[in-house]
Amino acid sequence: MNNKSIFWIAIGVLGLVIAMYLLVPFFTGEKSILIVLSGSMTPLMLPGDMIIIKNISPEELSPEDVMAFRYTQPDGSKVFVTHRIVSIEEGDKRVFKTKGDANEEEDDFFVPASDVVGKLVFVIPFAGYLPGASKNKKVLLTTIIIPSLLLIFEELKTIIIYSNPVRARKAENDQRKLSRRTFYRLKEKRLFLVLLAGGLFFTGLVLENAGENGSLVLKEQNVVENPGFLSGVYVLTPENLQQRLSIEPWYAITPSMNATLVKAPEGTPVTISSVPYILPVFWIVILSELNPFYPQLAEILIYTFIFTLLMLPFWYQKSVYGQRNLRIRIKQAFRQWRRTFRTL
Repeated sequence: MNNKSIFWIAIGVLGLVIAMYLLVPFFTGEKSILIVLSGSMTPLMLPGDMIIIKNISPEELSPEDVMAFRYTQPDGSKVFVTHRIVSIEEGDKRVFKTKGDANEEEDDFFVPASDVVGKLVFVIPFAGYLPGASKNKKVLLTTIIIPSLLLIFEELKTIIIYSNPVRARKAENDQRKLSRRTFYRLKEKRLFLVLLAGGLFFTGLVLENAGENGSLVLKEQNVVENPGFLSGVYVLTPENLQQRLSIEPWYAITPSMNATLVKAPEGTPVTISSVPYILPVFWIVILSELNPFYPQLAEILIYTFIFTLLMLPFWYQKSVYGQRNLRIRIKQAFRQWRRTFRTL
C-alpha cells in the first residue's frame, strides 16, 4: 500500500468520524430538526429554512435565547413555534414570555416549561424545501426523473456492450489501458491565481459594502448607515447579551445607500459588526458574538472557496500519458511530408 492510498484512507476515516459526531445527536434525541413555516422570526430565519434545536433543560434558558416550544392552538392541535424569550417569570412553575423578532407585539400567552422543546443552535438556509421537492413537478423532473433516465440509459449501454464477449474483452482492455495512462494533475500556479483573484475580488466586495465595525457607545438615538451598493446586515452586541432586548433593533437588514434608526439606553457600550447581506443573518449574528470582524472574514473565505471549487476544471485537470508525444509526432510527420512534397 503506497502513501497515496494511506492518505485517502485516512481522509475517509476522518470524514466518517466527523459524520458520526454530527449525526449521532439526532439519533439519540439530543438534537432535533424543524422547518420554518412562517416569517415571525425574519430575517434571523426565513420560511423554508431548516433549523437545528438542541434539547436542553428549561432551567438553562435565559432572556434573549431563541427557543422552540409546543403551542396549543384554539382548535386543540399543537404546533411547534420558535420565538425569542423576552422575559422569564419564576413562581410555582417557570414560564416564558416570548416574541417573534418580526412581530411588533409580544405573544399573548406564557409558555410553561413543560412545553419547551429546546434552544436554537443553527440555521441551514432553504434546506426545508428539500423534503417537499417531490411535490413540485418541475423540481421532480429536473432533479430526479431526468438524472434517473440518464443512469438507466448508461446502464443499458453497458449491458449491450458486455453482452458480446469479444466486445466486452475489448472494452475492458481499452479501459484498463486508459486508466493506466490517465492521471489528474494539480496546476499549482493556476490554483494560486484562482485563489488570489477570488480572494481579492471578494475582499474588495466585502470591504466596499461594509459599514462601521468595532467598539461603539450608543446614544438614545443612533443611525446605522449602509454606504455600500449591496444590502447590509448590522449586529449590535453589548457586553451582557441580555441587554440586547433594550436595543431596538439590535440587528437588522439595511438597504443599500440607506440607514436604520436605533434606540437604546444612553451610554450603552456595544460592538458593532456591519457586513454585506451575502450570508444568512443567523450566521452573521453568531460570528459577531465572537468578534465583530469574523463575519467579514467568513464571507471572504466562504465565497473564495466556492469560487475556487467552481474553477476546479481550470486548476485540476485530467491528463493522459502519451497525448503530448502523439501531437508532437503528428507535427513532425506533417513537417516531413511538407519537405518531401517540396523536393518533388
